[in-house]
Amino acid sequence: MIVLRQQRGWKTAGQIDRNGYADALKKKRMGMMQMMNETELAVYDRQREEILDRLYVVEGKIDSIRLYLKNIFAEKHFSFGTWTSRQHVILAISACGKAGFAESILSTNAPDASLKPWQEELGCLKGMDVGKALKQVRAQQGSWQEQLVEMSEMALIDLCGKLTGRSANSLLGLMQNHPVCGVHVILSDNLGEVEESARWAKENGKARFIKVKLFGKNRLDCDVIRTVRSVCPPEETYLIGDVNCGYRTEKENVPLQEIVQKLRGLYEAGLNACEDPAFLEREEWVRLQEECAPLEIIPDYPMRPSRRSIREICAGMGRIYNIHPDSAGSIVDAVVLAGRIRELGAGLMIGDDSLVGPSASIWQQLACGLGARWVEATEKRKESDFYYRCVNSLATDSGRNPIPVTFRDGFGIDLDEEKLAGEVDRMAEI
Repeated sequence: MIVLRQQRGWKTAGQIDRNGYADALKKKRMGMMQMMNETELAVYDRQREEILDRLYVVEGKIDSIRLYLKNIFAEKHFSFGTWTSRQHVILAISACGKAGFAESILSTNAPDASLKPWQEELGCLKGMDVGKALKQVRAQQGSWQEQLVEMSEMALIDLCGKLTGRSANSLLGLMQNHPVCGVHVILSDNLGEVEESARWAKENGKARFIKVKLFGKNRLDCDVIRTVRSVCPPEETYLIGDVNCGYRTEKENVPLQEIVQKLRGLYEAGLNACEDPAFLEREEWVRLQEECAPLEIIPDYPMRPSRRSIREICAGMGRIYNIHPDSAGSIVDAVVLAGRIRELGAGLMIGDDSLVGPSASIWQQLACGLGARWVEATEKRKESDFYYRCVNSLATDSGRNPIPVTFRDGFGIDLDEEKLAGEVDRMAEI
């Protein structure tokens, strides 16, 4: 099964009236609220403009762009299917003797995927000043794949920092240094593997936050939760479950109350927080959180991409909101979205897209600057070995918990590209 890397759309309650409570009067009232909110939301537009004004003026002609593709063969189980491989791309953009780095996933279950489409799209950046290239990349939002825009923006901001002698976080307006714990993620429906992974996390100081993939099968999900709890008790571990909408997919019609009952069962089994339990409309998110408390609900798919969700999310959809790497579409917009989340009175977490390289460190630094409760984007056991062999220095150390950050120019990523070229499966240069 080849999984296409595309973003899931999100319909508001006014577009689908599944449970019959969004009548014409409510639609009208929601429309009025949206018009009122445009004035309130203007502050976030100004914040974005302030960040971009700092970045767009950075000079330095781009003289080379390199893409490195590495196949990661590892089985990952989800409610929607199984990944057997992931095609990771590490991007390097050079100007004036400096290089900016970032990473994204090109595809899953497609080991022969070609770099050519991304190579052709990025070709327009060569010869441009770095700041102008960033503006050009952002102009492709909605045209290029979200993860390509996001990766290109990250590499360019890393490069902007290295050219100006400033940390990327400071260029993004993030001044705090709030140590954040990394999350140990378990992606298996095999209870033996779940137990082994939980035990490894405990023995290696990685058990403060653990996330398990759940599958929309209540008995199995409860067994997974209880297996982790047999190793990591509640006083030691905050346990998160991600169902990937397994309790109601986009095309299913499962009553909300049935979902509520299943989530209560997960809480009783030992779960602290549940991410994307079902495909829900906006009002349903609010009702679900109200009826499932103290279980903390985490919306994820409604947060994608960041530039749109700023205007679509509302208070009460959950107690914690997820900003998801490779789906945010822009770290500039993600920073602005984080401000919106705080304004709504909710907590913030940084998710993961099974990243293994530069972007893991980038998101760890963003989590630190944004005051996130935790960050899932961390380098992986075994899967990141090839990458670490190419690292000269990093600003982060996810081997420790909380993750320490030593801010440097840009995102502080320094790689030996000669070694990297020898580690990957193929590369392309512009």
